[in-house]
Amino acid sequence: MNYLGIDYGEHRVGIAFADSELHWAFPRETIDQKTQNLMDRLEEIVKKEKIDIFVVGMPMHPDGRRDGKNKVVEEFVTDLRQHFSWIPIETQDESYTSVLALQQTSYLSKKKKQKDKGIVDRAAATLILQAWLDKI
Repeated sequence: MNYLGIDYGEHRVGIAFADSELHWAFPRETIDQKTQNLMDRLEEIVKKEKIDIFVVGMPMHPDGRRDGKNKVVEEFVTDLRQHFSWIPIETQDESYTSVLALQQTSYLSKKKKQKDKGIVDRAAATLILQAWLDKI
């Protein structure tokens, strides 16, 4: 099975990929919604990678309550479900993934991060997908 991890943001969407053979998530790309249609790009990825399950990061407070940003992500999940009705969608608590992603990319120069703002989004998507894979 092939899995696609998604760190949804209103401007940028981090994407990670994993398969059931390796059980290890890898950063794939960042989709800039200002320059690309998100659903069109996801459709291309789904076809190319033969995605079986989406794993979407859901904002939560540390105590398990939904974060205020969850409404936006829930709307995205609804859109995703409408566009890809045949693909199951799982959600994964994304608490602290952006903080961890920043820590994991701290070795990169400031110039590199400014040039590729999606690096943290991809890293966060990878952490979300890996956390989900570790549970199954």
